[in-house]
Amino acid sequence: MNASQALVRAHDHGSDVARIDGLRREDDRLDLAETVNFFRRWYPLILGIALVTGLVGLGVSLLLPKTYRAEATVVLDKGTDAVNGAAPSPAGRAVVSNELVETQVEIITSRDMTIRVAKAIGLFDGKSPTQQQEIESTLRHNVAAYRSGESYALEITYDAHDPQQAARIVNEFAKQYSNWGLGEDQQRNREARATLEQRLGSLRDQAQQDTEALQQYRIRNNLLSTSGTSLTEQEISNYEQQVATARASAAEDTAMLNTALSQLRSGSTGDDVGAALNSPVISSLRDQESLAAADVADLSSRYGPNHPQLIRARSKLKEIQTQIQDEIGRVISNLRAKQEVSQQRLASLSGSLGNAKQKLSQNNAAMVGLSDLERKAAASQSIYETYLNSYKQLLASEGTEQPDAKVVTQATVPIEPISPNLKLNLALAMIIGLGLGLMASYVAEALDQGIRRSDEIEGAFGERFLGSIPLLDKSDSTSPHAIAEIQDNPKSVFAESFRALSAALTQFTTSNDKVVAITSALPGEGKTVISCCLAHTSAKLGYRTILIDCDLRRRGISKLLGVKAEQSGLVEVLSGAAPLEVKNISDDYVFCILPISPSDEEPEGLLTGEPFEQLIAQLRERFDRIILDLPPVLPIAATRKMAQVADSVIFAVKWRKTPKAAAKAALKRLPSDLVNVVGIVLNKIDMRRRAHFGENDPDYYYSQYSEYYS
Repeated sequence: MNASQALVRAHDHGSDVARIDGLRREDDRLDLAETVNFFRRWYPLILGIALVTGLVGLGVSLLLPKTYRAEATVVLDKGTDAVNGAAPSPAGRAVVSNELVETQVEIITSRDMTIRVAKAIGLFDGKSPTQQQEIESTLRHNVAAYRSGESYALEITYDAHDPQQAARIVNEFAKQYSNWGLGEDQQRNREARATLEQRLGSLRDQAQQDTEALQQYRIRNNLLSTSGTSLTEQEISNYEQQVATARASAAEDTAMLNTALSQLRSGSTGDDVGAALNSPVISSLRDQESLAAADVADLSSRYGPNHPQLIRARSKLKEIQTQIQDEIGRVISNLRAKQEVSQQRLASLSGSLGNAKQKLSQNNAAMVGLSDLERKAAASQSIYETYLNSYKQLLASEGTEQPDAKVVTQATVPIEPISPNLKLNLALAMIIGLGLGLMASYVAEALDQGIRRSDEIEGAFGERFLGSIPLLDKSDSTSPHAIAEIQDNPKSVFAESFRALSAALTQFTTSNDKVVAITSALPGEGKTVISCCLAHTSAKLGYRTILIDCDLRRRGISKLLGVKAEQSGLVEVLSGAAPLEVKNISDDYVFCILPISPSDEEPEGLLTGEPFEQLIAQLRERFDRIILDLPPVLPIAATRKMAQVADSVIFAVKWRKTPKAAAKAALKRLPSDLVNVVGIVLNKIDMRRRAHFGENDPDYYYSQYSEYYS
């Protein structure tokens, strides 16, 4: 490689690097297609792991013992008494509340309840204490209870491997729980009755003592009436009215007497005395006096003073006047007697009033103690009656106790097991498998250090991407099928990929670049197949081509093309043991092979020294394209020396297999000032899966142009 060629290639390489840097500076955008491509790449792994976990879940579900769940329903009472819906007795049940429901759940799963159930169905029969404890623990572990929504219904469940046993045990739990509160109520009622009976005796005695003390106090204080104070006050009121009347009457009688006496003292004959004026006797005598006075006057006019008739008339008049005076004296005497009677009556009433007031004062003083005794007696009687009513209610409710809960639905023998749930386990296993598969795919994606796209080549290595070699029916690279594909199916995508590689060589090399070396970083990357197919394709394109096997250890070309062991090859020509004989040379088709014969010696010096360079110089005059199948760069040091002889070096990497670090290390051992690496070719690409790695590669559109290939 001369200086001018190196300068031109350096310029071309600089342009390519600038173009690659331009690609790197493109804006990164959120691309959902990349996410879709990720799942398209790894869906076999994800589905495979999901399928494996699903099969594991299925196997576990089939191998696990079956568990059956029986369920019974009980309904809590709402706290009303059993007799006529009356309110509960003091020893009765509490009103159902959320806290009470939670308490009932704890009762169902309690140790005492499990022991009662175990004894009722005979699980403890003939068992040792240790075995009984294990049975109790099993019952408590498998029984459960929960509230059905916001209702008063409780669902009791029991899990067992035997469906009949599950139904029998859960029904016994429901039965024992429904009778749990009944026994408690009966015991509470008995205890309450005994307490009330004992208390009633003392309360009855206390009430009698308080009543007797009240009556004795009334007798001692002359409070025989329950309303003694009110009667005394009424008596005083009556006395006060009578005293007022008597006082008025006495004052009136005294005034009338004093008036009459005053009139008599003033010289009155008593005719103007009010009492006399009202007397019918005096009125009659006055009439007689008037008639007698008229007779006296008449006789005095006719007779003389000594006339007997006049004397008789005068005597009669005087007698009548004497009678009037006597009658007036009697009237005055009556007034005096009436006045004395009124005074006596007033004095008597005043005395009675004083006695009543004194009695009222005594009663008021006694009523203070009476009120206290009455309250004490009433309180004792009220307490006694309250306890007596409670005692009567307890007596009436005996034998009528109702359980706190009723069994609404008894458990039937379950048909389907609840565990293992085959459908659920499969679903969970598949979900877990998908999750594990997704995790595994992310890990695999992170660990995948292979080269997958052309932009990775240009971005990571700064080298040209020459083309993609598809995977040929997923066959091994050392099989002869690749040459057969080129020969027998020239219109296939496999044959077209080598025509594209040949065209890339023509574009990126000059007409003087005849020697093309093909190498790789590691063995097994398909460089031998590429060398053979490229040589065959170049010959069919009209290039006089020779293929030289330069891999002394693997002899890939020689084995691939079936060269016989006794045939002379490259080593013999370089050592002078055999002349250079090129077969199959014609004007139409020139394809020659220079193999390596098997030998115990490894004369690497012949390939890295002057004999090899002289051989290449001779071949330049006879061939248009000389293709060298070199050993891998990393394991064979001689590869770097042989690569300097070539005009162009094609670096082969295996799709998704060659680590980027290995490729970078190999390229560093091929310095650009000594070795012209014209580009990198991706080998063994699965064209169907290639579309799963993004659209920044021509092969992404393979499905759209695959119809061009037969």
